[in-house]
Amino acid sequence: MKYIDVGGIQASRLALGCMRIADKPRAQIERLIRTALDLGVNMFDHADIYGGGTCERIYGEILKSSPSLRERMVIQTKCGIRGGWYDLSYSHITESVNGALSRLNVDYIDVLLLHRPDTLMRPEEIARAFDALEKSGKVRAFGVSNFSAHQIDYLQAFVNQKLCVNQLQLSATHCPIIDSGINVNTYNDGATDRDGGTLEYCRKNNVTIQTYGTVQCEFTDASGTFTGAITSEGAKRKYFSLSFMLEGLAQKYGTTADAVAVAWVLHHPAEMQAIVGTTSETRLAAYKDCCEVPLTDREWYNIYKAAGHTLP
Repeated sequence: MKYIDVGGIQASRLALGCMRIADKPRAQIERLIRTALDLGVNMFDHADIYGGGTCERIYGEILKSSPSLRERMVIQTKCGIRGGWYDLSYSHITESVNGALSRLNVDYIDVLLLHRPDTLMRPEEIARAFDALEKSGKVRAFGVSNFSAHQIDYLQAFVNQKLCVNQLQLSATHCPIIDSGINVNTYNDGATDRDGGTLEYCRKNNVTIQTYGTVQCEFTDASGTFTGAITSEGAKRKYFSLSFMLEGLAQKYGTTADAVAVAWVLHHPAEMQAIVGTTSETRLAAYKDCCEVPLTDREWYNIYKAAGHTLP
């Protein structure tokens, strides 16, 4: 496993997303966490809305019974999404952190992200919340999720802490942050600028892009709407060329198609961090070589095209 500096914290380039653990037996999740740590995955991604707080609570129960695991972990959580609205007020941010600390059974959060942009946000309140949380030792580093370049730039002008992370959806089948840069000055659909050059902004300003949905795809066909892993049987029918490409490269490099799909994200020179949301130990182990797959630039583009994207 390889590691990256996130706000002064050494975090694994592969992170485990904990959004889907709410309905799983505690013993299964403990095995998953221990498998991740054994593979060198030390970063765990949460949010206060995942399972209505249940995901953090289950995770916290495991830490309570095995407190020594905490020192091996980088724990990240997010706040700001409420029931049908967004809230980045001072009171909600601080209350959310206190709630997460209690549920997770920890004294501090390594990284706190603002989950979604709030058009009603008062940056002075966010700055006050960040200062209070940092001073109290409750949060070590700060960032955002799903923010555009302009939104990050605007908020950074008010907060005293470096916004070190922007969490964005990215996979071989979903990559608008890449498409617009490739299709500059064309009439192609991919030329649509959906985020104000967020990829380039983050690279220029040393903001780590964390990718979610890293191996996911979604499409609608005659059988209905499918949402699942790129490498699953359902997706292989839709993305036959991509599946063929991933399997071929997996055979070439002696690894799994899952690892190649994640390696595609990690190959980008933006030095991204990939989040996978599996609850299966077996599937998690299938990603273990993702940092070691020596993709070439040509292979990266071949995967991009096999996923249905075109070059001008």
